[in-house]
Amino acid sequence: MHYPGPTHGTPPREFLQSVDLALLLVLMLRDSGTLTVTGCAEALGLAQSTVHRSLAMLVYRGFATRSESRTYLPGPALATSSLEPGAGSELISACSDHMRAIAAETGETCHLMMLSGVNSHFLYTVEGSHPVRVGSRRGQVMPANQNSGGLAMLAELSPGELRVLYPKLAEEEFAALRRRLHRIRSRGFALNNGMFEHDVSAVGARLHNDLGDTLGAMTVAVPTSRFRSVHAACAESLRTHVHSLNRRLESHTVPATAPKG
Repeated sequence: MHYPGPTHGTPPREFLQSVDLALLLVLMLRDSGTLTVTGCAEALGLAQSTVHRSLAMLVYRGFATRSESRTYLPGPALATSSLEPGAGSELISACSDHMRAIAAETGETCHLMMLSGVNSHFLYTVEGSHPVRVGSRRGQVMPANQNSGGLAMLAELSPGELRVLYPKLAEEEFAALRRRLHRIRSRGFALNNGMFEHDVSAVGARLHNDLGDTLGAMTVAVPTSRFRSVHAACAESLRTHVHSLNRRLESHTVPATAPKG
């Protein structure tokens, strides 16, 4: 069976259905941003077990990530990261001890990220100790306005810088975004209650040097089912460590390899 989808030229003489299915799933994941075994099986007229095996291989090779709700998201191999190799390595080195401490204190997963244009690039993860926890997002790229770390970094941009990043937003939407970012800036941390992944919520805070330059952001990610009961404690742990980290990062400069948007 030749699965539907974009093709170029005639099928090869030795047509491999398993390879074709895997490639088609990659294209579907790239275009839709999320897949389920059931949805793919129905769309392609295949058994769920067949789709599951192919998606498992995509996870193995980094083209997909299986979320806590058993949906599949684009993996690091699909990320169109604009970060140059090695970008963020000094930040990881500076933050890793604090991230491990946050994960130990809260039992939840801690992420480190940088901003590139309208996207958050996940650099490093320390997973929490709870049996049900948020997994690693290392290498993934997500819209900055849909995760707490990205929002914490966007909150420090001027209206002009924001408009450059979001030129197509209608005035009403742009004003709403600015109001939201103003609240985040006043509060000192951002909240994400299942925005990008409905089963994952988080608190996030910006990392900066003594000049106020944004170096990145750290987040504490929690399964949405328990977020309401633990987010205050997670925010307190995050704020304490970020405060210490920002003193430690006082002399750091935005690296030359950092994204410019």
